[in-house]
Formats: sequence, structure tokens, C-alpha cells
Amino acid sequence: MSTVSNIGAIARREYTTRMRTRSFVIGTALLVIGVVVIAFLPVIVRAFEGSSTSRVAVVAPTEALGERASMTITSLLNSSVVGSSDDDAPDFVVTVVDDLAAARADVLAGSFSAVLGIERSTAGALEFTLYTNDSATGKTAGLLQQGANAIAIGDRLDRLGVASVDQASLFAPAEFGVQWPDPERTDPIRDTMAATIGQDMLAFGMTILIFMIIIMYGNWIAMSVVEEKSSRVMEVVLNAATPFQLLTGKVFGVGAVAFTQYAAILVTGGLSLLLQGQVASAVLGEAGTSAALPEGLTMELLLLFVAYGILGFLVYAVLYAAAASLVSKMEDVNMVVMPMTLVSTGGYIIGIYAAMGLLDIRAAWIVALSQVPLLSPFMMLGRISTGVAAPWEIVVSLGLLVLFIGAALWLAARVYAAGVLLYGQRPGLRAVLRLVRTGM
Repeated sequence: MSTVSNIGAIARREYTTRMRTRSFVIGTALLVIGVVVIAFLPVIVRAFEGSSTSRVAVVAPTEALGERASMTITSLLNSSVVGSSDDDAPDFVVTVVDDLAAARADVLAGSFSAVLGIERSTAGALEFTLYTNDSATGKTAGLLQQGANAIAIGDRLDRLGVASVDQASLFAPAEFGVQWPDPERTDPIRDTMAATIGQDMLAFGMTILIFMIIIMYGNWIAMSVVEEKSSRVMEVVLNAATPFQLLTGKVFGVGAVAFTQYAAILVTGGLSLLLQGQVASAVLGEAGTSAALPEGLTMELLLLFVAYGILGFLVYAVLYAAAASLVSKMEDVNMVVMPMTLVSTGGYIIGIYAAMGLLDIRAAWIVALSQVPLLSPFMMLGRISTGVAAPWEIVVSLGLLVLFIGAALWLAARVYAAGVLLYGQRPGLRAVLRLVRTGM
């Protein structure tokens, strides 16, 4: 048989054998169920909690002041909710009441989440007291304090004789714009916190998926090599295929299993997100809201995620297989794959920290490391999603990955060819270098 036929036969054997294992079927089913539950978690939580609207009471010395306070606080509290729209039920409802003692009792009973008491001092200034069981430094308390400041300023202007029309012009927001510091950069700046968080979390999630694919299935390949070697099955297989064909077929077969599982997870998660709005509407009625895909998720980014995922997996998979061929016992697998695990973990951590803003993603050392083939699958997606990676950097990093895969295949094939026939010994560094140099 030809080289391609042997590689295909070995890959099909690995794929069909592992797809039928109970652990794969059960594991994939559990992962798919977990993704569906996570996607519909907002709907599940709202279904159990019912309405999430909070009620806030205001007690003021005059009706006019109470109405002003109600309008100011209602606007401030509800505008602070990310993703809310005019069609949604308000997250906060502000009610003006007359009896402070009764309102405080309602807070204890759970009818109100908080009461804002307003009084006028002997000097004429307004004084505010918040009655709540929640944190005094929480978000709601902070927003109510901002509302109190706005109410107090408006009241002072009233007492100074400034007309309401003039007050509106005083509080009109200033013209304020934000631009990239690089004058050559033309892509739209992220103008909302949701966009910033969405793109950061997008890169974070994609990097985690690539890391999990490499670590989980790289170890799977390593254990498969040692399993066949310890059972002497490899000696039989080597009579029909060369070590290079066996190595390549095993990598492709297990890789196909890996991407089959992750395709099932991604497709299920995507469909669940797209159907979240319809399910929420059916379960919660008017309270249901449609789900929005993360900002920054484009077809180009998805294609690059697939490219870096596949190429990164191939780079590490051949190295995992070559390293595992040097030992004959399962307990020795972790020792020989430790260098690849440490390198991939280091690249993953740096990539995540840079994508989340904990490291300067534009730093020269991060730019340089993102071109290193063993690190680029973890670092480039964060730079791409934040818009700091130039097109030529993407092309160069992908080209280096392809070249490195060829070099890794050559290196792994030589180690694998001699290593699969080593039994009962642990080659040291000098022996491994000899295997790379001579192939035997």
C-alpha cells in the first residue's frame, strides 16, 4: 500500500475505535448537555426567580420634590443596566410614599429593596438617608448616592432662582470623543463596556478551547502510543506500515476525534444561543429577551480560530507522540510530555493575561513571542480580537506554524522510528539527541 493509503487506514482505525468508546460517547454527551445548560442559564434563573424587578421607595417632604427624585433615580438606575432596552421590563421601579416608618417596615418584609429618605435641614439643604439590607458600598447604593447628588444640586439651583430650562442647559453633557492613539488606525474604537468585555472574553474563550484541545488530546495520543507499545501491538503494526506512517495516521485520527467532539459542542452552543430568545419568550412570556452574539465575533476571526486550533494541535500532537515513544510504561508518560505541557501552559497564561489587559498586549516582547510557533496559537487570537495585530503578522505567524509542523514531523519521525522499539529503558537527553541525529 502507498504512504497515503497507510496513513488513511491508520487514521480511520484510530477514529472509529475511539469514537465508539464509552468514555468518548458519555463525555461528549455530558459536554453537550453542559453547554446547553450554560447557554440557557439566564432563562432558567429568571424562570425560577420570576420577575427580577426591584422596587425602591422615596420619602420626600413635598410632592414636587418626591416626583423630581423619582424621575431622577428611575432614569439613573435603569440606564445603568447593560443590555436593557425600552421593550424590557424595568429593573428598578421607584415609588413615592408618605410614611417613612411604614416604608422601612416594607423593606424588612421584602416589598421594597431600599428606601431613600429625604429631609430638609434648618439651613434649607436637603439631607438623604438610605435604608437597605444590602451593602452600603454596593452598586445600587452608589447609584442612589449619585441620584441624591443630582437632586441636591437641582434643589440648590431652585433656591438660587435658576429656572428649570436653564438648569437643563447647565446639565447638558459635553461633547466628548475617543480616538485611537495611532493616527494610522482606522478600525472603529470599542465604544461600550459591553464591546470591550465581549471581545476580551471572546479571545479568552477561544484561547481556552485551543489549550484544552492540545492538552487533552495530546495526552490522549501519548497514552495511546504507550498503550500500543506496552502491549506489543506496535510490533505487528510496524510490519505493515512505517513509523512515519503510524505517527502521522495516529495524529490525524485522534485529531479528527478531537475536532468532532468540539464541533458538536460549538454547534450545540451556537444553536442554543440563537434559540435563547424564542425559548425565553415561550417560557417567560414578555420577560423573555433575545440573546446577542458577542461583539467582535466575525467570520474572519472564526476562520483564524480554526486555523490556529488545527495548526497548534498538529504541532504539539506530533511532539507528544514522539515523546511518548521513548517510554514503555503509563506512569512515565507525564514525565516525558512535561516539557510540552510547560511550554503550552506558559503560552496560554501569557496569551490570556495579555487578552484580558493584565499585560501590555502591545509590548515588544509579547509581539515577538506571538510569532513563536509553539506559543502563537495561544497568543495571536487575543492580539487579533483587540485589533493590534497587523495582517502581515498573522500571515507570518501562520507561515511559521506550517514550516514548524514540517520540521516537527521530521524530528518526531526520527525519534518515533527508534523510540517505538525501545523497551524497558528511559533514554536520557544524550540518547534522545543521538536518536534525532541518526534516527536509530
